[in-house]
Amino acid sequence: MYTVNLAYELWDTHFKVNAVSPGYTSTDFTGKNGSSVEVAAKRVIKYALIGQDGPTGKFFCEETNPAGTGEIPW
Repeated sequence: MYTVNLAYELWDTHFKVNAVSPGYTSTDFTGKNGSSVEVAAKRVIKYALIGQDGPTGKFFCEETNPAGTGEIPW
């Protein structure tokens, strides 16, 4: 809800506010299971560099929705 609220507050600015899940990532915390840290970083960077015509107030998880847009309904 904070993502949606902040996106609404910044609607008339150049800022985009989205939540992005890096997915299940291979780290010490996950017992080295999941995708690489590089794959997770690419997912986050893709949305961090979104253009001015991109969405705002959305949640993205490409691991859960890999064939589509990655957008997950709230």
